[in-house]
Amino acid sequence: MNFDRNTIIGLLLMLLLGLGFSWYSARNAKENLPAPQAVTSTIDSAVVSPVEEKVPLLPANDSVSSDSASLASRIAIESEKFGVFAPASRGEEKLVVLENEKIRAELSTKGGLFYRVILKDGYTRYRDKKPVELWDTAGARMNLAWVLSGKGEMYSDQFYFTPSSDYVDARSGVQQLVMKLNTTDPAQFVEFIYSLTPDSYSVDCKVNIVGLGNKMEIGNKQINFHWKADGLQNEKGLSAERGKSSVYFCPAEGERDYLNEAKSDEETTEEKTTWVAYKQNYFSAAVIARDGFLPQSKLSVSVPEDSAHTKIFESTLGLPLAAGENTSTALTFFFGPNDYKVLKSLDVNEFDRIIDYGWSIIGTVNRYLIRPLFWFLSSFIGSFGLIILIVTLIIKMILFPVTWKNFLSSAKMRVLKPEIDEINKKYEGKDAVEKQQAIMGLYRQTGVNPFAGCIPVLLQMPILYAMFRFFPAEIVLRGKSFLWADDLAAYDSIFQLPSGWNIPFYGSHVSGFTLLMCLSTFVYTRMSMQAQPTVQQPGMPNMKVMMHIFTFMMLFFFNNMPSGLSLYYFTANVISIGQMWVIKEYIIDEDAIRAKIEDNKKKPKKKSSFAQRLEEVQKQQQKKLQGSKSKLKK
Repeated sequence: MNFDRNTIIGLLLMLLLGLGFSWYSARNAKENLPAPQAVTSTIDSAVVSPVEEKVPLLPANDSVSSDSASLASRIAIESEKFGVFAPASRGEEKLVVLENEKIRAELSTKGGLFYRVILKDGYTRYRDKKPVELWDTAGARMNLAWVLSGKGEMYSDQFYFTPSSDYVDARSGVQQLVMKLNTTDPAQFVEFIYSLTPDSYSVDCKVNIVGLGNKMEIGNKQINFHWKADGLQNEKGLSAERGKSSVYFCPAEGERDYLNEAKSDEETTEEKTTWVAYKQNYFSAAVIARDGFLPQSKLSVSVPEDSAHTKIFESTLGLPLAAGENTSTALTFFFGPNDYKVLKSLDVNEFDRIIDYGWSIIGTVNRYLIRPLFWFLSSFIGSFGLIILIVTLIIKMILFPVTWKNFLSSAKMRVLKPEIDEINKKYEGKDAVEKQQAIMGLYRQTGVNPFAGCIPVLLQMPILYAMFRFFPAEIVLRGKSFLWADDLAAYDSIFQLPSGWNIPFYGSHVSGFTLLMCLSTFVYTRMSMQAQPTVQQPGMPNMKVMMHIFTFMMLFFFNNMPSGLSLYYFTANVISIGQMWVIKEYIIDEDAIRAKIEDNKKKPKKKSSFAQRLEEVQKQQQKKLQGSKSKLKK
């Protein structure tokens, strides 16, 4: 073929036009390629997976090459690291709200679990009057862990979940929120289905792992729930709140247990566990597994060393759950007050014992006598200070027959005191056993039981100690004021020491109700000592001095205790002083008691089996003592 000059020029122009068009198309495609979205987060960056190794993804703010080689490289890196979960490894982190009248729960799309829970219902922190938050979000982490075949352990907070809604309002009826973790296969996914009912502090959660049985190495047939939480100060007294806060848990077949309060502690369970709770004095955050967490649950708690720190504790939980080919696990999360009725309504074994009312009979008295009485009176009396006064009066009236027996025994001992003094003088410097036998003979002859006064005291002890456990545990008193006390569940203060002053074992304030309680205890003790003659044994401490020292020590012990407790004991002392005065002046007739004792002396008395055994023991002790003296002389 012959090419003239024009033909050659035409062919060259066509070639140049083709090259130019190719260059222009490639440039235009590069400019129009959508750049990857930046990873943004509305929550604290401290909420991260416990995995130290970071995913080698390109930063969001870097310009990403759009050529096919770079895109393929990025996909390959993600697939290598996360397998079927690679598409969910990038996304946007935001908060989703689940709310009713009681709680506002915020869940993170990064991980699909709870980020923050705020209590509504009028509960506020003492220091700033803001709503109570159950943990510090800066140090919190909650995730689910599983093993992916060939990839290692995965954590839910490494991935972005897709929520069914941004806001779920459950105030008018039961509502659900679904947080779904998608994979490369629509038939394979992980989802958390949350259900919230109106007027409830608990959120039901169903964890579904669908179609991933052949992808997960569940050799030990389990997945793991991790929860790290730092408790924030909500109450007036930091040390008192720490002393009532820890991790509580309950074995599937057993009683409630807990890690040390106000101390660092840890435990690995040896059996199934039904529930675990972060108990923080008057509030708790808990997770309940009706089918039980597997053995080897790891629980730990530590207390910050800095006394001025606003954290109550730092704690972590590692709770294994049973798993299989297609796993569906039911959990219940509780976020609410330690209110006996609320905890009891969940119908979970020992869950109400998050409130430590005391052991055995002490707890029984508080649950079924003191607490119902308080709640009954609160239904028509607004002042809880007045309720404490009324409860104290009712208790003292119930115990009056016991008190009367005690005073009657004291009156008999006072009548016998002159004769006891004569026996002490007669046997002064002589055999102590013979003196004791003579005194016991006098008691037997007159029909007076020297231990009769002890029995009423022992009968009153469960009530006295029950009140000591009730006031620091009962949330109904929280935030209730009376006279100068702004919170009956915390200490009161009538005087604050200068800044920087802190008396060891006492504090930096002066509790007014504690002063009144100690003053009334001093008066009551003096009156009791005068009414109850005591036989001072050689070498034994002076009981009057001991009682006064005990009263002084109460100033230190009660200064940081709930003011409602000090108010109760002060009121009880005042009533006891009044009862003692009335009984002594108007009820007990010591002349009649003396006549009765004289009449008993005329009647022959047979030794009781107890008296015979007591005398026999005294004789044996006397023989041993004499034998020891003989050996020393030799």
